[in-house]
Amino acid sequence: MTLAIGTDTVLVWRKSTFSGANDDCVETAPTAMAVAVRDSKDLTVGNFAVPNHSWARLTEALKR
Repeated sequence: MTLAIGTDTVLVWRKSTFSGANDDCVETAPTAMAVAVRDSKDLTVGNFAVPNHSWARLTEALKR
């Protein structure tokens, strides 16, 4: 499944508070339909989007 995030959508990126001092983490930006994800160490590689319902299931599974 591919999600298109419009070019007019302003993404507000958030870095996890659990990330280390060396920035080994991903950043996320929620939108109305998905959560965009990118590598915080190399912003040139782009990003991908995960549907909101899938992101919620993923984060709940990681909490266990």
